[in-house]
Amino acid sequence: MRENDDVENWAVHRAQQILMREGMDLALSARDPDTGSVRAKGKLLAMAIAASLMEASWVAADRP
Repeated sequence: MRENDDVENWAVHRAQQILMREGMDLALSARDPDTGSVRAKGKLLAMAIAASLMEASWVAADRP
């Protein structure tokens, strides 16, 4: 059960980091009428989420 708590805490922490960075950037860009900026920030958010999922799979693969 302890291992699950560690994974859960890691996931919550990573989600908070992503939302504070890329999520806030995306929200702020939505106020700008330049849709290219919104698309670019949305892409950065998607890439951060994908990277965190890959990181999680690497960590899971390293565990016995």
